Amino acid sequence: MAFCSRCGSPAKEGARFCDRCGAPLSVGFQSYSQGNQTTMSYTYRKDEKEAILAVILSVIVPGVGQIYCGKIGRGIGILLLLGLLSVVSIVPLFLIMNPVDLSFAGFFAFNVAVSILAFIIYIWQIYDAYRCADDYNKMTPPVRY
Repeated sequence: MAFCSRCGSPAKEGARFCDRCGAPLSVGFQSYSQGNQTTMSYTYRKDEKEAILAVILSVIVPGVGQIYCGKIGRGIGILLLLGLLSVVSIVPLFLIMNPVDLSFAGFFAFNVAVSILAFIIYIWQIYDAYRCADDYNKMTPPVRY
């Protein structure tokens, strides 16, 4: 069946002009088939985060892997916490003038304890960056921290 390209009304086969609007049919003649019509459906696909990139970013700068995965608060918290622990463990070493002093043993034990804690948090945040990327890719509901 033929339709007018201007008004869309059905036209008789072989007609040169539309009966309704008078537009010429030979130039804009269209024929539509009423057979199988395929409908297209589109789904929203969220970009995936690369877990290995999140891990590499966290190894280089702690907390950046979490920021990459969208956990901005968690990433900034990790960055600040590890930065603070690093400063707390390093600065007292420069303040000690006499290493024979008895307070040196206390500072040394404190620095070792803080360094071990910082190392544990550093390793945990690398694993957490991998887990954040994996959760993001599985589209699990976001955690608000």
